[in-house]
Amino acid sequence: MLQRITHCAIVSFLALASSWSPANSYDVQVLVPPTAMHAVEGIVLDDRGRLFGTSIHGQRVYQIDPDSGAVTVFVDSPDGESDDVAIGPAGTPAAGIAAWTAQRSGEIRALRPGGRPMVLMKNVPRVNPIAFNAAGRLFTAQVGAGDDTLWELDPLGIGAPRRVASGQGRLNGFAFGPDGQLYAPQFGTDRLVAIDIETGERRTIATGVGAPAAVKVAADGMVYSVDYLSGDLWRTVPATGRSVKLTNLPAPLDSLALLKDGRIILSSAADSSLLVFDPASGQVTTLVRGWFTLPLGMALTVNQGRPSLLVADPFGYRFVDTESGAVTRPRWAANRGASSAVAADGRRIVFAYQTSGRLRAVERGSEKLLWDHATIKSPRGLALLADGSAVIADAVSGRLLKFDGAHVQEVAVNLRQPVAVIADRTRPAVLVSEFATGQVRRVDLMTGQQKIVATGFEQPTGIAWLPDGRLVVVEAGARRVSAVDLETHKRTVLASKLPLSLAGLDLPADSPAGIVVDTAGNIYLSCPGDNSILVLRPGRASKQER
Repeated sequence: MLQRITHCAIVSFLALASSWSPANSYDVQVLVPPTAMHAVEGIVLDDRGRLFGTSIHGQRVYQIDPDSGAVTVFVDSPDGESDDVAIGPAGTPAAGIAAWTAQRSGEIRALRPGGRPMVLMKNVPRVNPIAFNAAGRLFTAQVGAGDDTLWELDPLGIGAPRRVASGQGRLNGFAFGPDGQLYAPQFGTDRLVAIDIETGERRTIATGVGAPAAVKVAADGMVYSVDYLSGDLWRTVPATGRSVKLTNLPAPLDSLALLKDGRIILSSAADSSLLVFDPASGQVTTLVRGWFTLPLGMALTVNQGRPSLLVADPFGYRFVDTESGAVTRPRWAANRGASSAVAADGRRIVFAYQTSGRLRAVERGSEKLLWDHATIKSPRGLALLADGSAVIADAVSGRLLKFDGAHVQEVAVNLRQPVAVIADRTRPAVLVSEFATGQVRRVDLMTGQQKIVATGFEQPTGIAWLPDGRLVVVEAGARRVSAVDLETHKRTVLASKLPLSLAGLDLPADSPAGIVVDTAGNIYLSCPGDNSILVLRPGRASKQER
């Protein structure tokens, strides 16, 4: 059964959330609404006019109504892990078969109408584009995996794969033209190529089209391509190589689909959005609106003179106005801002990304890289200290590390899956949440001495201080936020049944949650489960204590 995620559902969520106060102590309000997708990368229209989109981070294949923007889950996680998708054309043996590339798993998967997901091919690392030709033959390619092989597959899963060619360059989102040629961008170059699928012979049809990530071919043979790094949309005449830039949209653009009326749908992966461009009028409209890929760690800061949240995201950090909820994503810089935890002061933004194991500092405004470390096994939360150094938790090694430019100091060892880090209020120490033990420890920054200050939490991730001195804790396993008095150990559930679950997403379960508290006691919470940002505003005293 398809799982519907419609605009009506979002509206209903907002109506409920405005009065949602499970502990009668905090009103839970929506600052940034939920979104229907977790990034959207490859997109394709089938011959029935249905639009399909893919997500590596959400591990789903989506079906989107190209008129209303309503989104359904076509293939759920984990089978739906996908970077690109193709649908078999009518009148062929592959009619209605959906095939997609599970890039992280190194598999090509398929779904027959009325069937269950199956694996067509295994052990194909970095598999990326996929497309059917008019006869229902299926082709895919590996990108940056040694020999960059182009394959033909049997969509019925009976025949063995055929190696068409190798070493032809990193082919990305490709598509067939009406002439039967396979048109593709050579990723990492400014070239578009055409490939003979029988011989593997390729020829360059255009250069100078930026950094193309995907192409589609119109019925008249015109080739349309998107520049991943700049957000430019190009139209190329393949016979002459003449290319014209049609428009520019916020980068990165990952894929595109051509509607029969001439309009073009484009996927904005970083924002989980789909945009529609009309070449006739030059107008751009939004089909599906989004703001994040996955909102994770957060910090309070000021952006353009206004109180704001700095929110980590795998496709680059962004700012959220704490009053209006407006989201601002800085200029795309080849995803250098990819982050799962962030901190900031007046001069710098420091961020860590758990997938790459990097810790970076950039200058605010210019985004000039100040320093860069890639020596952390599995970075989680981080905190900026008064002396300008950063303390970060390494979940795999169980260490706390202190960074000050080029210098690295080991602060503590033998922690059990440490996640969040915040500075102590009264002493030179930090508090650290332990996902594995359900505990919060205080670690002395001078001696490394550790003390358990709170325990009994269910998979704690984010932690922050309330103005009254209590510690507020995100219990990811229980989908709730609790507060604890570290002196009396009295605990209060502030909100529950929150969209905090990482189930089905391409993230470790101990990924840092974003939770910060302002001076008025408002608690801001990032919710990767539905890509929303919530605010817990203080209300009446709670009786839900334990």
